[in-house]
Amino acid sequence: MRQLNQRKTLSLVKELDAFFKVPDSYVETSASGGTVSLIAFTTMALLTIMEFSVYQDTWMKYEYEVDKDFSSKLPINIDITVAMKCHYVGADVLDLAETMVASADGLAYEPALFDLSPQQREWQR
Repeated sequence: MRQLNQRKTLSLVKELDAFFKVPDSYVETSASGGTVSLIAFTTMALLTIMEFSVYQDTWMKYEYEVDKDFSSKLPINIDITVAMKCHYVGADVLDLAETMVASADGLAYEPALFDLSPQQREWQR
């Protein structure tokens, strides 16, 4: 019973093929084709062995260092265009410990013009 199942499985695997086989009458073997095949297989085997050896020899070195400088601040740059006067805009930046990092006094305001010039108005028409 067990051998019968194994035979069915083997025959099923032999019949299972995703690609059609070329008839033997269409295949022509030559010494140059065999040489190219051997060189290609040897090259692939060498590349595989070399990659595996590089994988085995590679190791990661992790180094950690505690930041002892408590006074330094991380610069934050945000570019926002708001259609209102600058003195109406304010922002307070808090860190995770809810410590004030920056306030409206520390912000750099650059005015933006929202009115179209006469030439731009003409182009818009």
